[in-house]
Amino acid sequence: MSTDDARARVGGGRSTALAAFVGGLREYARTPVLLALFVFLPAYLIGGFTRLVPSTTTPLDVPGGGTQAVEMAALYAVLMVPLVGALVGALAGVFLIQAARDADARLVVAGARPVSVLLARFGLLAVVGALVAAVSVATAATIYVPERPLIVGVAALLAALTYGLLGVLAGLVVDRLAGVYLALFGTMMDLFLVQNPLADPPEYARLLPGHVPVELAVDAGFSTDVALSVAGEGAAYLLAVGAVTALALYRTMRVS
Repeated sequence: MSTDDARARVGGGRSTALAAFVGGLREYARTPVLLALFVFLPAYLIGGFTRLVPSTTTPLDVPGGGTQAVEMAALYAVLMVPLVGALVGALAGVFLIQAARDADARLVVAGARPVSVLLARFGLLAVVGALVAAVSVATAATIYVPERPLIVGVAALLAALTYGLLGVLAGLVVDRLAGVYLALFGTMMDLFLVQNPLADPPEYARLLPGHVPVELAVDAGFSTDVALSVAGEGAAYLLAVGAVTALALYRTMRVS
């Protein structure tokens, strides 16, 4: 293959990825339910739940900050940020694969490179995750301003992307309704119950996708001393889930 042919293929792959990405954004814009899911649901859940929490304080062991007495509303304002990120990310992953699976296969049959299509879909999940993280941190700040709000946002983004990819995997094997139930119960069980900093977490808690986002959010919420190694663990977990998801999607797009 000549250099010009190789460049043409690379340019074609980029244009395919960009076209699929822009098409996905337009699809979101034309679906008010999805816009409500990405923007209004995080604000509603965080704002509503934290205002129902009793006005009491509780001792909290902050990694890097020792044991502190924190307001319950402040704690759950921070804790809800990665939880909402994971929930909306998982739902977005389910909806994304259910809506785009057939279209992606047709693109590949028409000559598009599977890698370009994968990049477009993962890019859409990244946009959703960033939007949800921004809305969640902004809403939480109306109740309590975290010590390191940017890192709390990173925790929400990690949760949204990781669970978004898991939602894509779920959407490959179950229908939309079952995927929604898995997203709801899976994220609640992981981030709200198993990873709850007020409870004694079981040994397997560190193996679940919600461990790093919750630890990172709580650490950044109540301490300025945040261990960057925690974020590294989350990035490694995300890459592993991303590799598995990419392989599964590639197999569904492969042309015989």
